[in-house]
Amino acid sequence: MEAMNEAARACVGCGGLVPAVVGPTHPYMQASAGCWQLYGEVGARWHGQPGAGLARWHHVDAYAVQHPGGAEHDRRQRQSVAVHLVALCLLLEGAHSPEQASARRGRTSQVVLGRLNLADWPYLAPPRDRGAVTVVDVHAASSQTQQEAPVYIKAWLESAWAAWKDHHATVRTWAATLQKVQP
Repeated sequence: MEAMNEAARACVGCGGLVPAVVGPTHPYMQASAGCWQLYGEVGARWHGQPGAGLARWHHVDAYAVQHPGGAEHDRRQRQSVAVHLVALCLLLEGAHSPEQASARRGRTSQVVLGRLNLADWPYLAPPRDRGAVTVVDVHAASSQTQQEAPVYIKAWLESAWAAWKDHHATVRTWAATLQKVQP
């Protein structure tokens, strides 16, 4: 990734202050290149590490729901928001382990859409404020100390979930439907 300058700018998705760089972004999540870079670095730190728990399995959920742009026009993005919100619900409200909530994520669309006779995921209007804790905070914490990062990751997950409070009832219905089929 090539730096444009040393300045930071607000990510178009989460609003976090990220490096102002030119580079790749996600194909349908709306994020600035600097934010996508930080997310990749956070994921790389935790990938495959035993005992990484929340960081290993759920950083993707927080990132996805904080970068929901385009969902009103893109089926993949509506699905992404729905599936990742269900995973956060299972993890934070359903007392599922990180591994259990992650394992259910892969079958969410098939099970929930089929059980509720939905052709596709509905559009959930994103919250104006995507959460106070972003990948920027987790990146900074995991750069400083390995012990602090899990605290920031849990705060990130909770912040991302809380931001979508207007849709919690809908997401809880989806999570309950998934749990009936996949206890």
